[in-house]
Amino acid sequence: MSTPIRLMLVDDHKTMLWGLEKLIEGGGSDFQLLGTASNNDTALQQASALKPEVIVLDLDLEGRSSIEILPQLLAEHPGVKVMILSGNRDQGLLTQAVKLGARGVVSKEASAEVVLNSIRTVAKGDMCVDPSLMNALLGQLSAPAKADPEAARIATLTPKERKIVAVVVEGNGAPNKELASRLFIAEPTLRNNLTTIYQKLGVANRLELYVYATRHGVTNVTA
Repeated sequence: MSTPIRLMLVDDHKTMLWGLEKLIEGGGSDFQLLGTASNNDTALQQASALKPEVIVLDLDLEGRSSIEILPQLLAEHPGVKVMILSGNRDQGLLTQAVKLGARGVVSKEASAEVVLNSIRTVAKGDMCVDPSLMNALLGQLSAPAKADPEAARIATLTPKERKIVAVVVEGNGAPNKELASRLFIAEPTLRNNLTTIYQKLGVANRLELYVYATRHGVTNVTA
């Protein structure tokens, strides 16, 4: 018998994580679930402790982008393969994950059979990308490289933060109260999120954020 694929699951939604656990447990003798994690810090700790062969990783973990830890995971564990399993359709984020070393990108809407077969494919070292995303990803990956020193900063933004940036740009000077209404959040929550975004991108205010976002293409989000 072949050696089972040693897996670690990372997702911050308990129901989703439970479902993935059951899927792996019922997936056959070629899978061995080592453990789970629900945020970036725990994922790094568990990866070091468990030494998985494949990590199934969600993009958004408790308000932080898991892309932040992808380079560290791969650097500290050279043999590990990472498969992104996410409901996020942001082409920029998914492409960034592949560029940083993810071996697979699969939608959470995929069937159980697709998810299991994708894990098998990634475990062998092959690429496995959701067919609906393949053309867009290949198009962006094959495009002439444009070095952007701000790429690392932008990668730290969560999908929610990217949405806020997009609304700020679309608002073109609208007051915070109006922007908060568009985002269906409270105004104080918007201010707190903006403060975090300013810190991540190294800008001081909404005007600088507007200029930064339009210059570096941070406005491309999927609702």
